[in-house]
Amino acid sequence: MILIPLLIGIIVGVVLILVTQLLLKKGYSKSTINVYTLGALVLGILIVAYGYTVVRGFEGFAYLLLGAPIVLFGIITFISNSKKTQTAQ
Repeated sequence: MILIPLLIGIIVGVVLILVTQLLLKKGYSKSTINVYTLGALVLGILIVAYGYTVVRGFEGFAYLLLGAPIVLFGIITFISNSKKTQTAQ
């Protein structure tokens, strides 16, 4: 039961990577893709902060399990996007 938020967070992270790849293939600018990725990072951080400060306890831990993969996948996507656009230029 506790792994459901983790699974949802991983699914959201994979969707983040797939949408970023799609935006790269469509030819969107680097700033557009970075805004999308940073938005996901902020969302993940807000989910973790909400779970830690407002909800607390085991329910807050579920929010942590939901937000942490989103933050990790956002960082991975941001770094990989920066490397791909540097080599493309």
